[in-house]
Amino acid sequence: MSIRIKGVLIGQYESSYTDKETGTPVQKKRIQVLIEKSVKNGTKSELLDLTIPSEKAAKYQGMEGKQVEVDVSYFGQCTFYGV
Repeated sequence: MSIRIKGVLIGQYESSYTDKETGTPVQKKRIQVLIEKSVKNGTKSELLDLTIPSEKAAKYQGMEGKQVEVDVSYFGQCTFYGV
């Protein structure tokens, strides 16, 4: 199941970590997207850091400040509710 997130692209960056099993350094591409989230008394802005596949990084190049749509998936525990 995939979900589409819409928001304003704030920027791109790379993060790195060391794989615990192999000891190999791993680079991850990330984007920051500012979304508007509905709350009880209106909306609030929330900044999301999303990991993206390296081959999709070019798609967001030069899109800072513009509305983007990002197909995402999830892992771990999620709470869903109807809107």
